[in-house]
Amino acid sequence: MRDCEPATATLLNHLPGNWGWPILGSAIPLVKDVRAFTQARVARYGLISKLRLGNEYGAMVVGAENFKTILTDPQQRFSTRNGYINQLGRFYEGGLLLRDFDNHKAHRRLLQQAFKFSTMRHYVQRLSTALGSALEQWPTDRQFSFHDAIKPLLLDVGSDIFLGLQPSSDDARTLNQAFLAIGDGLGSVFHWDLPGTRIRRGLNGRRTLHAYIGNRVSERRTSDASDMFSLLARATLEDGATFSDEEVIQHVAFLLFAAHDTTTSLLSHLMLYIGAEPQYQHQLREVFADIDKNTLSWEALDGMPLVQNVLDETLRLHPPVPLMTRRTTAAISLGGIDLPPGTLLYMPSYYNHYDPQYWREPTRFDPNRFEESRQEHKQHSFCWHPFGGGAHKCIGMHFAYLLSKIFLIELLGRFQISLPNNHTPSLDWVPIPKPADGPPVRLTPITTSPSR
Repeated sequence: MRDCEPATATLLNHLPGNWGWPILGSAIPLVKDVRAFTQARVARYGLISKLRLGNEYGAMVVGAENFKTILTDPQQRFSTRNGYINQLGRFYEGGLLLRDFDNHKAHRRLLQQAFKFSTMRHYVQRLSTALGSALEQWPTDRQFSFHDAIKPLLLDVGSDIFLGLQPSSDDARTLNQAFLAIGDGLGSVFHWDLPGTRIRRGLNGRRTLHAYIGNRVSERRTSDASDMFSLLARATLEDGATFSDEEVIQHVAFLLFAAHDTTTSLLSHLMLYIGAEPQYQHQLREVFADIDKNTLSWEALDGMPLVQNVLDETLRLHPPVPLMTRRTTAAISLGGIDLPPGTLLYMPSYYNHYDPQYWREPTRFDPNRFEESRQEHKQHSFCWHPFGGGAHKCIGMHFAYLLSKIFLIELLGRFQISLPNNHTPSLDWVPIPKPADGPPVRLTPITTSPSR
C-alpha cells in the first residue's frame, strides 16, 4: 500500500486534531520545527491525533507506553516497511528497515556477521589513524562549519570501513558524490522525478552506487577483506543461508546511509554543547588522559561512562531519526483509540525525549542524568530511544558509539573548541537533524596532548 486512500482518511476522522492545509497538510510547520510542532499538538489534542503530511493521512502518536506497544510489536501489527516505503523506499528499498517480521529477522541474523564485537575490535586502530590524520588538516584559529567538515570526513571513513576503498581514490570520490546526491533527493519536499530535480539527481546517484557494488559482489565473495561490503558478501549462517547479489547491494547501500548520517548528526549537535560549555571538554580530556592511542582498544573505549553519558544526552536532545513511521497491519486499539488497518503512524521521537514526566529540566544539556545515581532514562523502557527499539533497533548502534568516541579522543587531544560569542543555535530538523549553521566552530591547537 503506497498511499493512504481518501476513504482511509475518513476512517480517521474520529481522531482529535485537524488535517492542516490543502495539499501540504501540516508538512511546513513540522519541517520547520518538529519538536515545537509535536509539543504544541500534544498540548492541544493529546498523545494521539490525526495528521496529514502531503498526500498521506495518518495518526501522530507519542508517549513512552505507546512507543513500547508499537516498537516491541509481539503480535506483528505494525509494519515498518509499509511505514517507510514512501519515504525511504525510492532510494533504499530492500534495506533492513524496509523489511518486516520473519523476513527482517532472517536478514538481520546475516547482517550481524558484520557487526560482531570481534569484527569491530579490528576497526579501532584503523579509525584512530584515519580520523587523526584527517584532523591534522582541519583549519585552526578561524571559524568554519563543523557539519561541512565532518560530513566529508565521515564519508571517507565510510569508504574505507564499509567499502574497502582508499578515500583519495577516484572510486571513493565518485561514490561519495553519488551518496550526497541520494541524501539530497531524500530531503526533497517534492517527489516528482523530473529533469533537474533533486529527486532525479538522487535516483541517478542511487544507480551509480548500486552499479558499483553490483559489479564487485562476486570478487568480494572470495576475498579475505574485512570491510563490511566484503563481510556481507561472504556472510553465511549454519544452515547455509547467504545474501543474493541484489540483497548485498541493498544492504550495503542502506548501511552507508544509516551509519554515516546518524554519526554526522550526533557529532554536529555535540559541538553545540561542548563548544558553549568548555568544562565538558576539560572533563573529557581528563578521561582521555590515561589513554595510549597506540594501544587503543574496544575495552578501553567501553569503560568511559562520562563519554557515554555525553553522547547519550546529545542523542536525547537531538535524536538522529526525528520521525519514525509504521503502518498498522490490522485493526487495533492504541492508547484507548481505535485505528483501522493500513493506518500510517507518525512517531516523532522528541516528545518522549523531552517528556517532563521522566526528565528533570528536559531542555537542559545535563549528561549527569544518565549517571548510576539518577538513571532518568530507565524510568520507562521507551522514554529514551535514539536508536529505535524492539526488533528494528539500530544494528549499527555500537559502531556509531565506537566512531564517536574515537573522534572525540582525536579531536580533543588536539584542539580547544569554541563557538562565537552569544551564539544562538539554528536547527534543521529533517530529513536528518543538524545545526543549520554547522555550528560555526573555531579550533585552537593545544600545546600538550592528554593522549599519549
